[in-house]
Amino acid sequence: MSASIENQGRGGVLTIEVKGVAETTAGAIGEVDNPEGVNLLITRATWHVVAPSTGAANLSCGVDTSAGTFNDIIDALAVNGGITGKVYNGHAMQNTAKTEIAAPAIWTAAKKLGFTGSASTVGLEGRLYVEYIRVG
Repeated sequence: MSASIENQGRGGVLTIEVKGVAETTAGAIGEVDNPEGVNLLITRATWHVVAPSTGAANLSCGVDTSAGTFNDIIDALAVNGGITGKVYNGHAMQNTAKTEIAAPAIWTAAKKLGFTGSASTVGLEGRLYVEYIRVG
Protein backbone atom coordinates (compact mmCIF):
# COMPACT_ATOMS: atom_id res chain seq x y z
CA MET A 1 0.00 0.00 0.00
CA SER A 2 1.47 3.36 -1.00
CA ALA A 3 -1.02 5.56 0.86
CA SER A 4 -1.54 5.39 4.60
CA ILE A 5 -2.94 7.44 7.44
CA GLU A 6 -0.08 9.37 9.02
CA ASN A 7 -1.96 10.76 11.99
CA GLN A 8 -5.58 11.10 13.01
CA GLY A 9 -7.01 14.03 14.91
CA ARG A 10 -4.77 16.70 13.40
CA GLY A 11 -7.52 19.27 13.03
CA GLY A 12 -9.82 21.34 15.11
CA VAL A 13 -12.60 23.88 15.27
CA LEU A 14 -12.64 27.16 17.15
CA THR A 15 -15.62 29.30 18.07
CA ILE A 16 -14.54 32.90 18.56
CA GLU A 17 -17.03 35.23 20.25
CA VAL A 18 -16.79 38.78 18.89
CA LYS A 19 -18.22 41.95 20.43
CA GLY A 20 -17.87 45.34 18.76
CA VAL A 21 -15.90 48.25 20.19
CA ALA A 22 -15.59 51.97 19.49
CA GLU A 23 -11.90 51.76 18.53
CA THR A 24 -10.86 51.29 14.90
CA THR A 25 -7.12 50.56 15.08
CA ALA A 26 -5.91 47.26 13.61
CA GLY A 27 -6.96 44.40 15.86
CA ALA A 28 -8.91 46.69 18.21
CA ILE A 29 -11.95 44.41 18.31
CA GLY A 30 -9.70 41.59 19.38
CA GLU A 31 -6.82 39.26 18.59
CA VAL A 32 -6.68 35.52 19.26
CA ASP A 33 -3.50 33.50 19.70
CA ASN A 34 -2.87 30.36 17.66
CA PRO A 35 -4.45 27.69 19.90
CA GLU A 36 -2.07 24.88 18.96
CA GLY A 37 1.29 26.65 18.83
CA VAL A 38 2.11 25.04 15.46
CA ASN A 39 1.36 25.93 11.84
CA LEU A 40 -2.37 25.76 11.09
CA LEU A 41 -4.08 25.83 7.71
CA ILE A 42 -7.53 27.37 8.01
CA THR A 43 -9.80 25.32 5.77
CA ARG A 44 -13.07 27.12 6.46
CA ALA A 45 -14.28 30.17 8.34
CA THR A 46 -17.94 31.00 8.86
CA TRP A 47 -19.22 34.28 10.33
CA HIS A 48 -22.58 34.27 12.16
CA VAL A 49 -24.16 37.60 13.10
CA VAL A 50 -25.96 37.58 16.45
CA ALA A 51 -26.61 41.35 16.51
CA PRO A 52 -25.50 44.13 14.12
CA SER A 53 -23.48 47.19 15.04
CA THR A 54 -25.52 50.25 15.94
CA GLY A 55 -23.81 52.40 13.32
CA ALA A 56 -22.45 51.92 9.81
CA ALA A 57 -19.22 49.92 9.97
CA ASN A 58 -17.32 47.21 8.13
CA LEU A 59 -15.64 44.24 9.76
CA SER A 60 -12.38 42.71 8.58
CA CYS A 61 -10.58 39.74 10.07
CA GLY A 62 -7.65 37.56 9.21
CA VAL A 63 -4.25 36.22 10.20
CA ASP A 64 -1.26 38.51 10.68
CA THR A 65 1.19 39.74 13.29
CA SER A 66 -0.23 41.71 16.22
CA ALA A 67 -1.87 44.96 15.04
CA GLY A 68 -1.36 43.82 11.45
CA THR A 69 -3.60 43.86 8.41
CA PHE A 70 -6.35 41.43 9.38
CA ASN A 71 -8.36 41.00 6.19
CA ASP A 72 -7.58 37.67 4.50
CA ILE A 73 -10.63 35.87 5.95
CA ILE A 74 -13.24 38.65 5.85
CA ASP A 75 -12.53 41.91 4.05
CA ALA A 76 -14.79 44.90 4.78
CA LEU A 77 -18.12 43.15 5.43
CA ALA A 78 -20.89 45.62 6.35
CA VAL A 79 -22.04 44.66 9.87
CA ASN A 80 -24.95 47.02 10.48
CA GLY A 81 -28.56 46.97 9.37
CA GLY A 82 -30.82 43.95 8.84
CA ILE A 83 -28.20 41.21 9.17
CA THR A 84 -29.18 39.59 12.48
CA GLY A 85 -29.01 35.81 12.14
CA LYS A 86 -27.24 35.87 8.79
CA VAL A 87 -24.29 33.59 8.12
CA TYR A 88 -21.40 34.46 5.79
CA ASN A 89 -18.66 32.39 4.20
CA GLY A 90 -15.52 34.02 5.48
CA HIS A 91 -12.99 32.01 3.53
CA ALA A 92 -12.05 32.63 -0.06
CA MET A 93 -10.76 29.12 -0.78
CA GLN A 94 -11.57 28.11 -4.31
CA ASN A 95 -12.96 24.66 -4.92
CA THR A 96 -11.32 24.13 -8.29
CA ALA A 97 -8.63 21.50 -8.60
CA LYS A 98 -4.95 22.47 -8.49
CA THR A 99 -5.63 26.02 -7.27
CA GLU A 100 -3.07 27.46 -4.88
CA ILE A 101 -4.64 28.59 -1.64
CA ALA A 102 -3.26 32.08 -1.17
CA ALA A 103 -5.48 33.25 1.70
CA PRO A 104 -5.61 33.03 4.53
CA ALA A 105 -1.94 32.48 5.06
CA ILE A 106 -0.66 29.71 7.30
CA TRP A 107 -1.48 30.66 10.90
CA THR A 108 1.93 30.34 12.55
CA ALA A 109 2.46 30.39 16.31
CA ALA A 110 3.81 33.95 15.96
CA LYS A 111 0.64 35.28 14.31
CA LYS A 112 -2.78 36.26 15.60
CA LEU A 113 -6.26 35.99 14.19
CA GLY A 114 -7.52 39.55 14.56
CA PHE A 115 -10.62 41.66 14.01
CA THR A 116 -10.82 45.31 12.94
CA GLY A 117 -13.72 47.71 12.36
CA SER A 118 -13.72 50.55 9.84
CA ALA A 119 -15.77 52.64 12.28
CA SER A 120 -17.29 52.01 15.70
CA THR A 121 -18.72 48.47 15.81
CA VAL A 122 -20.46 49.00 19.16
CA GLY A 123 -23.49 46.70 19.42
CA LEU A 124 -22.00 44.06 17.13
CA GLU A 125 -22.14 40.51 18.42
CA GLY A 126 -21.09 37.56 16.33
CA ARG A 127 -19.23 34.29 16.18
CA LEU A 128 -16.49 33.22 13.84
CA TYR A 129 -16.26 29.45 13.44
CA VAL A 130 -12.80 28.46 12.26
CA GLU A 131 -11.95 24.97 11.00
CA TYR A 132 -8.27 24.13 10.64
CA ILE A 133 -5.72 21.41 10.02
CA ARG A 134 -2.36 21.16 11.80
CA VAL A 135 0.39 21.32 9.18
CA GLY A 136 3.38 21.57 11.45
